[in-house]
Amino acid sequence: MVQFQDEIDWKDLFHKPEKLFGYSYLYFFGVLVLIGLLYVNRLTDVGKNSVAAVVLSDSTAFVADIPLQAPRTIPPIDPTVAGVSSPDALAKGRDLYKANCASCHGDNGQGDGPAGSFMNPRPRNFQVLTGWTNGPKISEMYKTLEEGIVRNGMASYNYLPPADRFALIHFVQTFTSGYPKDSPDALKGLDAAYQLSKGMSVPGQMPIRKAAVLVAAETSPTQQRLNTLKAAPESQPGAALFRRVMRDESRALTSMLHLGKSSTVESFMKAITSDPNAAGFKAEVARLSDSEWTALHQFALAAAR
Repeated sequence: MVQFQDEIDWKDLFHKPEKLFGYSYLYFFGVLVLIGLLYVNRLTDVGKNSVAAVVLSDSTAFVADIPLQAPRTIPPIDPTVAGVSSPDALAKGRDLYKANCASCHGDNGQGDGPAGSFMNPRPRNFQVLTGWTNGPKISEMYKTLEEGIVRNGMASYNYLPPADRFALIHFVQTFTSGYPKDSPDALKGLDAAYQLSKGMSVPGQMPIRKAAVLVAAETSPTQQRLNTLKAAPESQPGAALFRRVMRDESRALTSMLHLGKSSTVESFMKAITSDPNAAGFKAEVARLSDSEWTALHQFALAAAR
């Protein structure tokens, strides 16, 4: 009987798989290497982890402080008039765009600014009129500048005067044609929403560091007097009595310092006994004798001078 043998010995393939595909393994290996090279070549600096790590010795030194700003009054504005473009508005808008927007949105408004390269989602491309969160109309863009879009990383620009925001919008709309127009009612709706025709008063502001220095300078003499009261020896009149009837030392010392300016013992006593707990004293302070109140008052006067 003739013995037939399988063309392929499937059991042997488990030990010598190259018999099945031969040199095609080299082909697949080359394809994988090519894909890997393309992937690595397209990695950004962040993906390659080639951005050097920076360790801040004191991160508080790198926190931007709020700027010094004098109080000012922003004049009222008619949105139906400000909503119409003009050469002056475009010139002002161009300067405002370069100072506030170009770093993210790019010089030509294509969303390719250097500061926006790592943002997700990428900054708005002003040359594309689809996919806007609030919309590309003037009234809709004003809403974006007023309120910002937190989830997209768009900050609010409500610190800019309304006239500057309108000028900025007019310039942005020069990046491409076809921006939709607002109806008069839509522009009037801005006035209803943001009270543009009433104007506004902007309070002044001071950098936090400078304010902290001023507060420290103002409170320094007070703190010195509090330290004097706290360190008073037992032999000083009223010191031992104070330590016996006080409940919260810091609060009681502060009360003594401010209430010690009272002109009479009676007013001093009335101020403390009206709410001993709030003044930092025990309830038994109300049972002091007249002579004890006089001693306690003299102790307070000594530090309040």
